[in-house]
Amino acid sequence: MQKKILSDQTLEELRITEKRYHKIVLFHFLSFLILLGIAVYMTLENDLNIFTVLPLFFIPIYIYTLINLKKVKKEIKSRTSYISMQKKMQENK
Repeated sequence: MQKKILSDQTLEELRITEKRYHKIVLFHFLSFLILLGIAVYMTLENDLNIFTVLPLFFIPIYIYTLINLKKVKKEIKSRTSYISMQKKMQENK
């Protein structure tokens, strides 16, 4: 399945995409907390090892997801403001 760019999506599709990204962000946050807990525990028990730095490898993925969520929210905001502006203009006529 080819991914549609944000400007080609309808407002309803954008809202579905926003909900999907919210779920992904929540999953990433929870997994990061679990990995961080494991890293702290393993470091306290066995000194430094691969689990100590493992959460750091996933930070770029989390940041990328947050940036995409922000883009979706920005697109939704611009669309809704444009729609409300058009409605106001039609009411004034």
